[in-house]
Amino acid sequence: MIQSRSARFIARWKPVLSGIVAVGVASLLSACTMIPLPGIPAATTPPPSTSPVERSTEITTAAWEVPLDAIGQPVVADGVALVYASSPTGVNAHAFSVADGKQLWTQPVHPGLDAPSVPLEPVVTRTAAGRSAAIFLQATTPPPNNSGFDWWTAPVAFDLATGKELYRGRAELVSTRPFACDEFQDMCFIAFGETSGTVEHWVDVESGDHLSGPEVNPLTGHFRPVGKELYSVLSGGVETLAHVSYGEVLWEVEMESIFGKGATTDLGWHFTYSEKLDLYVGSVGINPTNFAPEEFTEQTFSLNLRESTKTVGFRASSGRVLWTADGSQLECAKTVGTASSKLEGGDAFPVRCEYVDGSVEFPAGKYVGGHSKVVGYDPITGEAVWQSKPVEVHSWETTGLIPSAGHGDLVIAGTYYSSALLDARTGKPSGASFDDAFVCTKATTYTMPPNGPNKDQPGGDIGAGSLVAFPCLKSGSPAPAFTYGALTDVSTPDQDMAVISLEGKVAAYKLLKDFV
Repeated sequence: MIQSRSARFIARWKPVLSGIVAVGVASLLSACTMIPLPGIPAATTPPPSTSPVERSTEITTAAWEVPLDAIGQPVVADGVALVYASSPTGVNAHAFSVADGKQLWTQPVHPGLDAPSVPLEPVVTRTAAGRSAAIFLQATTPPPNNSGFDWWTAPVAFDLATGKELYRGRAELVSTRPFACDEFQDMCFIAFGETSGTVEHWVDVESGDHLSGPEVNPLTGHFRPVGKELYSVLSGGVETLAHVSYGEVLWEVEMESIFGKGATTDLGWHFTYSEKLDLYVGSVGINPTNFAPEEFTEQTFSLNLRESTKTVGFRASSGRVLWTADGSQLECAKTVGTASSKLEGGDAFPVRCEYVDGSVEFPAGKYVGGHSKVVGYDPITGEAVWQSKPVEVHSWETTGLIPSAGHGDLVIAGTYYSSALLDARTGKPSGASFDDAFVCTKATTYTMPPNGPNKDQPGGDIGAGSLVAFPCLKSGSPAPAFTYGALTDVSTPDQDMAVISLEGKVAAYKLLKDFV
């Protein structure tokens, strides 16, 4: 029995019907980089702070390893690790026993119309009876009237422990992959309606009960989730942000009234929610020109990096803007946890990346004179509390922040050839030793099924995976092995084990009981 209403899943989706932006341009402008609010100086005296807890430097070895071309990190629940991996025929879901690495089951996964730009990651939900279930899309036969699309898919659910099929939906043009309703139970997904716009669906995966339309989500037009209970809505050529909670629209505001002229999630987005502070902090791409992004490579012009992205803090309950930070982005910090930050009651400052200067010269797409830095900021005022040393920007991947897992108390700033481990409370170098190890990450891709929505675009057959890990030193350079201290940075331990996807394999490591 379906008992509550809708929520959302943090993802990235670009409108399929309008076919807006080539992946290269979207990635370019959603890249993160640097500088604080104009006129607001960095704090000269850091606030009082405790040091990060001591980390064990003892080397650990894997309890088990399985060869696998994983495209992202596992989701772990009830003693089972669910991992997506590339195969000669596409992408498959693999379920492994956390205890011994035994493969329990595998199923093919279709990336759906979220591809290629939305990272393809596993999702686990709970059924009404409390069972864990894996939910995703699988390929299906398009109907005779297929609206010109080959990528019709069926939402499916499988028992996480046994691989038994619990639910299989009908063929749909699914625009947002399945996610846990209210971030906890059953299966929700968004698909194109029979007439116009998109419709959110709620499925009880055990009974098969199915609700859709205004009873689940009253939004109209083309909408997609971009944050916790936060949706981007496109209707009549105008994009809005809407906060929807349990089937009720709490507020809906034009995107440009929050982020300024030219703001659009079609050029990338990242939103973080703090229930404690009644706060959303989000960043989106900005198009400061008079022509469409897909025309950028056909024009000769200079794009000021400071005008290409913006971060804004606004009230979750009302949408009221509290502060803005031009030239900044949150995407760079997506692997930095928030458990130890002020967003969740900790004492570390959350971080953003900011462009200091520079431009991208089109049509070549060449970066010129660009620099970026990492900023620790006050989430209520947006004020820069500390700043890292700027680094040169030669591509959208250069942000000044090296991707690594953690809880928000430590960040690695700089580049792989010159970096430092910083205490996010103060922005000062941490006292970590050369024996300390950390969990660094790098992006993955996969080959998409044929005849996708971007098949005629350069790179249109390559989809965004997620992240695989590797052991690294405090400099960000590779380390020989993980330490027990590094394993504490993994946010999803289960049965005193940390299961991690590395390049070419999935491995599990036993945690020290004192650090569990």
